[in-house]
Amino acid sequence: MSRYGSLFVALLVVAVSTSLAERVCTSEQWEADVVGKIAQTIQGQFTILDVVGKAAADYKKGVTAFLQSVYMNGQFIHKYLYLSSQSETYVADVEGETCQRLLPLRVDQPCSDSDWLTYRTSWSIGGSHWTDTYRYSNGTSLITDVTVLRNDFSIVSESIEQVVENVHQLITLQYGNTTVGITDSSIFNIPSYCEM
Repeated sequence: MSRYGSLFVALLVVAVSTSLAERVCTSEQWEADVVGKIAQTIQGQFTILDVVGKAAADYKKGVTAFLQSVYMNGQFIHKYLYLSSQSETYVADVEGETCQRLLPLRVDQPCSDSDWLTYRTSWSIGGSHWTDTYRYSNGTSLITDVTVLRNDFSIVSESIEQVVENVHQLITLQYGNTTVGITDSSIFNIPSYCEM
């Protein structure tokens, strides 16, 4: 590396370190459209699924939700609802009206100094705009990297590595049309078939 390259790297590290020192948090309430892919191998068969959905979080109430439709080769397969709170987590099969209750997950408002986020890297996305990527650890075997806009800590993308029922999955999600506030709080309603 040339001395100019070394100088650039040193300046970048100083600039990033200085900017990251300012505490920034995700909005207390937000909604976003989500699109993504699920790559998985089941019994030696590799498949890629498309995901389209809506995510919402209300950290005042300690709840998050993700309503997603899943497609394979352009054909609709299923619709799922993931609900998380400090006391319970549900994965609801909306079509089949079945529900699985899981251990509760941490539902804290993410901030740049949250002890459960580990800073990984930053990218300039033009002008004075930056994204920062963090590794999320919630005490499970999930490996989750989240990329946020530095100025307001809104989620831009997420990648998740997990094993569910011996199926290895890599999930990538892109967040867009993010708005502050909740326009339809019914996304947080626990379906009646989950309460049986």
